[in-house]
Amino acid sequence: MDNNEIIKRYNIFLQNYDVEKHIQIWNEKSKQFREFWNNKIMDGEDYILDDAEIDQIIKILDRKAKGNKGKDVEAVANVMIPQGAWRRMFNEIKKSKELKNTLNQIFNTEGENIVDLINKLYKLNEKHKNNLTGKSGNATNCMLFAFNPTKNLSVISLKDRKRIIEFFHFEEGPNFENDTIGKKIFLSNQAIIKGFESMPISRHPRVISNFLYQELITDWKLNDEVPPFHSEPDGTNEVVESEDEDSKSVFYIEKALEEYLIENWDITPLGKEYELNEEDGELKSQQYPTDVGPIDILARDKKTKQYVVIELKKNKTSDVTVGQISRYMGWVQKNKSSGKTVKGIIISANYDEKLEYALMIVPNVEVYKYKVDFRLIEHKKFKN
Repeated sequence: MDNNEIIKRYNIFLQNYDVEKHIQIWNEKSKQFREFWNNKIMDGEDYILDDAEIDQIIKILDRKAKGNKGKDVEAVANVMIPQGAWRRMFNEIKKSKELKNTLNQIFNTEGENIVDLINKLYKLNEKHKNNLTGKSGNATNCMLFAFNPTKNLSVISLKDRKRIIEFFHFEEGPNFENDTIGKKIFLSNQAIIKGFESMPISRHPRVISNFLYQELITDWKLNDEVPPFHSEPDGTNEVVESEDEDSKSVFYIEKALEEYLIENWDITPLGKEYELNEEDGELKSQQYPTDVGPIDILARDKKTKQYVVIELKKNKTSDVTVGQISRYMGWVQKNKSSGKTVKGIIISANYDEKLEYALMIVPNVEVYKYKVDFRLIEHKKFKN
C-alpha cells in the first residue's frame, strides 16, 4: 500500500473520528492511571489496594474489563487478561519493591535505555504467575501506553506489530525471532510510529493505532489467506465435505468464529461456565499445542477446574471431528489432568446424523450450534 492510498484512507477515517477529542480523552485517562500508579502503587507501602479501585484502572486498560459495555467505551485495548488476574497482578506489583521500581523506571525512561529495563522486568518476573510479562507483551505495552499515550502505541500485541511492520514494509523494526523482548517492544513501537511520520496524518500514537484497527485492519490483519485444509502433524489432511460455495463460506466463518470466541469469551454462553486456560501467569488457550495437533480452544470448568477441549468443526467430516476431539481429550487426560475426566465441546453450523451416531458412544462431549445473524441496514442520510 503506497503513501497516497494510506492518506486517502486516513481522510475516510477522519469522517467518523475526532482526533482532538480522542487525544483529550487519553490525556485525562493517562492522568488517572499515573495518579493511581504514583499514589497507590509507589507511595504508601502499608496501603492495601481495594478491588474496586483496581477495577477502575482495569477499565482504562482493558476493553473487556468489568463494566466496560457499549461500542463507545474507551480503553487501551482488548488485552485478554481476566479481571481477577489483573487484580492479582497489581497486588503482586504493589508488594514487590523490585517489580514496581523497575516498572516505574520503564514508565519514566525514554529512548533505548528502556530495552534493558524491560529485559530486567521480564527476568525479575519469571517466578511470578501474574500475566505481567507474557510473550505477546500485552500487559507491559498496555501500561506503557496508559502511562504515556504520546509516546507509545495502543497496538499492544507483538504479533500484530509484526504483521503491521511487514505489511507496510516499515524499516528499523526488531528481529521478532531472535531479539530480546525489550528490543521487540521498543523497536516495534518506534518502527510503526516513524513509519507514519512522513505522511500528513496525526502522529499521535492513539490516532495511529485506531487508524490501523478501524480503517486498515482488513489489509494488514484480516487479509491472510486461509488454507483449503488443515494438515495435522502426522501428515493426515482433514477432508472438506464439499466444494460448493456454502461449504467454503462455513469454513471461513468458523475460522473467524474462533477469534471471536476468544476475544469475547466473557459474554458468550461458554464464558458463563468455563474460563480460558492460563499457565504460568499467561493465557494459553487458543490453538493449544499438543503432541497430536493443536487444540482450537482449551478451557476449564469454573467450578470443578475440569479441562474442557473445544473444537470447531471447520467443515470437516463428522468422523474426522469426533476422532480429533477424542484424540485431544485423551492427550489432555494423560498429560495435564492427572487422569481426571476431560470434557469435550464441538461447535458446528449443523448437527448431522453421522455426528449424532458417533457421539452416542463418546462420553462427555457436547455439541453447540452457532447461528450467524448478518444484516445490512441502510444508512439514512439527512435531508437538506
